Amino acid sequence: MEESFWDHLEDLRKRLIYSLAFFLIGSGAVYPLSGRLILSLSKYVGNTYFFAPQEALFIRIKVSFMVGFAAMLPLIIHQLYIFISPALTRSERKYTAPLLFALLIFFYGGVAVALYIFLPYMLNVLLSFQMETMKPLISISKYIGFLLWVLGGFGIAFEMPVFFFLFTKLGILSPAILVKKWRVAFISILIFAALITPTLDMVTMFIASLPLFFLYFISIGASALARIGSS
Repeated sequence: MEESFWDHLEDLRKRLIYSLAFFLIGSGAVYPLSGRLILSLSKYVGNTYFFAPQEALFIRIKVSFMVGFAAMLPLIIHQLYIFISPALTRSERKYTAPLLFALLIFFYGGVAVALYIFLPYMLNVLLSFQMETMKPLISISKYIGFLLWVLGGFGIAFEMPVFFFLFTKLGILSPAILVKKWRVAFISILIFAALITPTLDMVTMFIASLPLFFLYFISIGASALARIGSS
């Protein structure tokens, strides 16, 4: 039996409520550990400081939200799948679930690469500009905002193969187009790397670009796989 518009709207409301509940439960579970998480995240810069009475509390809540969302992302993605699956054909369901799983894996992979490989190097470069008369006094709010920008940027950028696979399935892209436009893609990657690396150091920007260049070639393979699966 085909559902009405209001049935779809009610189902969407239910999925959003479940997703919000998962997010809040995850954030609440993380909050007792937020102090240790902040200590671990701050190891690259040493001591950090807050400049308003409420700032320390707000930062602990913000970190809890960040980590809670990342931890509950599989359950939130599952709610998305439950919502869209009734509208999919049998053939579309075959690749939708693996596609959503790949979305999670690539996101976590991007965050891990940024956190454990790229971020320590970039912070070392940025802090190397200090002088005898210019010492770092790092605001915890600005530092956490900086981390969110870099980690989120890498997490989203690593979704490239997933998006290209989907766009190929939708007929928007093809492997031939991706190969033909590789110069445009490389320039776009360099611009994106410049946006998520707040330093004028070209070496740092190039290092940030390397995994994205590699992912572009993986994305061409993902596009070709989507084309083969559609034929």
